[in-house]
Amino acid sequence: MLLPRLSYTVLSILVLAVLMAGSCPAWAVSEEHQIKAAMIYNMVRFMEWPEEALSVAATQFRICTAGKGGLALAVEELRGKQLKGRIVTVQYVTTSAAGCQVLVLSEPDRSATADLLEKVRTSAVVTVAESAGFARSGGVVGFVLQGGKVRFEINQTAAQRHRIRISAQLLKLAHIVQEPP
Repeated sequence: MLLPRLSYTVLSILVLAVLMAGSCPAWAVSEEHQIKAAMIYNMVRFMEWPEEALSVAATQFRICTAGKGGLALAVEELRGKQLKGRIVTVQYVTTSAAGCQVLVLSEPDRSATADLLEKVRTSAVVTVAESAGFARSGGVVGFVLQGGKVRFEINQTAAQRHRIRISAQLLKLAHIVQEPP
């Protein structure tokens, strides 16, 4: 009699765990995505925006996410932290990134975010993605995996187009890429 009751208890715990995992997407965030979100946070500390880009939201530093991938979930954990003397807010966007200082593209299908990228092509916003070749194709920061470790590429031409200044300290840590002519 003890065995069926024990099996029922174990089954109940497993069902509860599955239900809780489905209702708490933060559990689905991988360690890789947490590392990337932390890297975004730390990179921003070594970047400068034009004054007008930060004065729009005097008390907020807006990180916008497009796409529902793991990186977007990990970036949510930055909400409420401090950057550039402002409180970090995280907002999901689909059609406009106006007022955002950072735009994180967390969408495996780049065609879905191509229109959004074109809209911010010359805006003072740092574009970040983890898709292969992102920085080389015009993004500011692209994450890559090398030897099982998260690394990042920076496209200085794109940063200049977006009017973002990147410190030499950060550039030393990055793999610098160029857009094709």
